[in-house]
Amino acid sequence: MGAVIDAVKRFAKPFGEAAPVQVLAGNGRPTAAQVARRGYEYGIPRGGTTENNQGGGDLGGDRREQLQQLYQVYATCTWSSTCVDSIARTVTAGGLYLDWASDSGEGDQDEPARPPEVQRLQRLLDYVNPTEDIQQLLRGIVTDLEVAADAYVEVIWFLGEPIALYSLDAASMRVISDPHGVVTQYVQITEDGQKAYFEPHEIIHITNDTPRSGLHGMSPTEKALLPITTWLYAAGLLKEIVRKGDPPVLHIDMPDSMSDSAIKRWLQQFRVRILGPKNRGEPIVTQGGATVVELQPSKIPDLHATKAEARDEILSTYGVPPAEAGVIESGNLGGGTGDSQRRTFLTNTCGPVGGLILEKLNYALTDQGFGIKGWTLKLREVDMRDSQVIEGIRDTRIRNGTWTINRGRADIGEPPVKGGDDAAIIDRQNMVLVSDLAVMSKAILAKAAASGLQAGAQVEGLDMAPTPPPQPVPPALAAAAAQGGVQLTVPGQPPAPPGPPQESVTDWQHYETDGGDDADVFRDRLRRALATAA
Repeated sequence: MGAVIDAVKRFAKPFGEAAPVQVLAGNGRPTAAQVARRGYEYGIPRGGTTENNQGGGDLGGDRREQLQQLYQVYATCTWSSTCVDSIARTVTAGGLYLDWASDSGEGDQDEPARPPEVQRLQRLLDYVNPTEDIQQLLRGIVTDLEVAADAYVEVIWFLGEPIALYSLDAASMRVISDPHGVVTQYVQITEDGQKAYFEPHEIIHITNDTPRSGLHGMSPTEKALLPITTWLYAAGLLKEIVRKGDPPVLHIDMPDSMSDSAIKRWLQQFRVRILGPKNRGEPIVTQGGATVVELQPSKIPDLHATKAEARDEILSTYGVPPAEAGVIESGNLGGGTGDSQRRTFLTNTCGPVGGLILEKLNYALTDQGFGIKGWTLKLREVDMRDSQVIEGIRDTRIRNGTWTINRGRADIGEPPVKGGDDAAIIDRQNMVLVSDLAVMSKAILAKAAASGLQAGAQVEGLDMAPTPPPQPVPPALAAAAAQGGVQLTVPGQPPAPPGPPQESVTDWQHYETDGGDDADVFRDRLRRALATAA
């Protein structure tokens, strides 16, 4: 029963990013009034924001209407929605997961057992609410940040812990604060007048970056309003031209004898018989001395060029490279390769958005919600590179010693192996077990040191036994070798008397120079002689 009471007390306790300092009598600490903020937030009216007065800001007085227009722009402009959707899908492609904060990524440490509070947070991520999953919730957050610059998530609490998360419409939310920007309440007002009130700890408010301080951020859609408007006007004009069958721009000179009613009737007939796709190619017929002159050619190519220029400005404002938006560049002059564009997109556009979301979620859920220490929420990255390129990079890192075997196995989700935590430089001509790499390394060094001592070189750091004295060559073996024209000698030992030579040294050099069957015959003869002597 005591645990339930403590949990209820914790639930009733409001949460805030900047908690007031507790004042203790006689301890010399500053009072709450002394540490309170003195500056004012931009756009907040005198006395603070209310339900009906959200202040001016960069979007003007009626924030709901302005946000509605931004959402209409997102839904109408193809390139705006393409950029926003590309960012949202890329940021959330790998999903949200809980990771052990002390994990080095080397694969040499086993993840500890998850505490009960971590398991409860994982259950929340697995089932956030009956209508959405965590992927949809995150994509909605990114979309709201890119369009409205603000995203709101409702947190449902039970016994002091979050049990559900719901997305809220950014256009219907109102932030209630004092003149200094300290939020005291959130209010949702729908279009038909319904209201819902939330305490600060019941809302996760994520704001986009803004060049000026304030309660709300600035979205890329707001920054790109000028090129988006240009694109929409050009698209609308192009639609009307195509709808009318791309009619020519004409000057029609009617005769003086033609009355106004006759001119109006002729123009009506012109619209019916000439304009529209079904009348494309229909000749213009006049009578009574009227003349028709075409003023300019079709404007369709110019409109397409205008839309292309506006498209490039929109992509630049959102920070989405052409390759990521499905634009195929001819020659790709100055645009970099597809891989470089992808890296720029991940680093400059998606990375900051993902980091902003993770910071808010970790504070509201991991820290304040469940009181978890040592575990953190992360967004899993999805590698879009070619599989052969990825495997080649892994192979190179392992062979040159940058990665250990277990680090490479951890990168592909495989368990570690014994002896795989020692970095090694792997020779491509030899195959050695990972557990025997240390033994092989010592053997190679010992062999190199032995060769150096025999040659009279000094090898520091190695205590090698003295080289044994040379053994004499058996007389029979030396005689057999001499018969083949090979003189076997040992330092400090006189050469054995040669037997009757079968082949001379000059003949052997001739064989070695010219090759052929004679050289093979001589080698076989020498091999048999040596075998017989042994």
